[in-house]
Amino acid sequence: MLQDLLIKLWFVLLILGVSLGPTTPLLAEEGKAAKEADRFPFPVKVDSEAGQTDGLPNRVQNPSSGMWYALVPVGTYTIGSDQIWDSKKIQIQLSPYYISETCVTRAQLGQGLLKNLLQEEWFDEEMRTLIRRLPEEQQDDFRLLDFMFTFDTERSYWGDLLDLNEELASAFKDTYDKFFTEPEDSAKYEEGEERTLEEDIKSIRLTSRQRQTLTKVKEVLTAKLKHLPQGQAPYVRASYRNAVSYAEWQGVNLPTEAQWEVAARLSSAGKLNVDSMVGNSREYCSDSYTYDYFQRKKHFKDPTGPRRGKLSDEQLERETQVSSLKVITQIVALNTVVIRGESISKREYSLAHSNSNKSRRIRLVINPN
Repeated sequence: MLQDLLIKLWFVLLILGVSLGPTTPLLAEEGKAAKEADRFPFPVKVDSEAGQTDGLPNRVQNPSSGMWYALVPVGTYTIGSDQIWDSKKIQIQLSPYYISETCVTRAQLGQGLLKNLLQEEWFDEEMRTLIRRLPEEQQDDFRLLDFMFTFDTERSYWGDLLDLNEELASAFKDTYDKFFTEPEDSAKYEEGEERTLEEDIKSIRLTSRQRQTLTKVKEVLTAKLKHLPQGQAPYVRASYRNAVSYAEWQGVNLPTEAQWEVAARLSSAGKLNVDSMVGNSREYCSDSYTYDYFQRKKHFKDPTGPRRGKLSDEQLERETQVSSLKVITQIVALNTVVIRGESISKREYSLAHSNSNKSRRIRLVINPN
């Protein structure tokens, strides 16, 4: 059984090549100044009426996603609170950054997810060359296989965005399972004889039924993700992996804990025009959560958080009541991430690889070069 699993893993890696989710380059905006293109991960639309601060535009937009970003200037800021047990009032220095004026919506997530599922660049150059030599139908099979593996990897993380009806979901599972269990014609290969990459590629084929099922799944999801509800209502069922994936697709970042709190403070004071960051929802930060992080230093410059998460003894005890094993809890705690939003300074954490029923939103940050 282990051997079968290793063979399956090898085959998945062979088919997927170097990456599951390459970022699709965005189209350049006509007339974009070269200096602006150098500062941002994508060509931006500048709100000229918003002015500039220290040579940076105060407001920019990613035309592809429609997301607007507001500038937080370079400066020394105060964050934290002496009234919160895992916090502390400290000063930090931050380089300029842009924070999204709104959180990511369902429609914006759908755009990024669809690009990932229908990626144009797949396999390394050697495999592309070999695949181009195949008959057109077999090339189409490889595109469907690439879609199959990507969808199977992503569907457990995106939940309702990638849901299929019961009949189609069952057909996909049957196709996926049978692809790895159908016997292979290996009569012409002697025992122990290794095949070349080209021979492996030529041997892979989908049955008519598999091809039909995968084509249908692809069509259904394409239609669904293209027609998600529009508007500015944020997506509130995000997992941490959702948040990281979408940020990577856009070429941006999640805010650090410090960036989030500075923006929240400026927004609450009316000095930054972003939607409400404090309330019932929570937003992911890029930092690992460590309960004593604020106590370690009195001053930070562009803090990015600790390398590993760490819970207090009391927090570990509380989490152990759920997992029953303290050693497991300690290991899991290494991958806790910061979430913010209940109040300006209150710190919370979430397990990086867990899905929560609580409201979780995605806010983005651009760190200009």
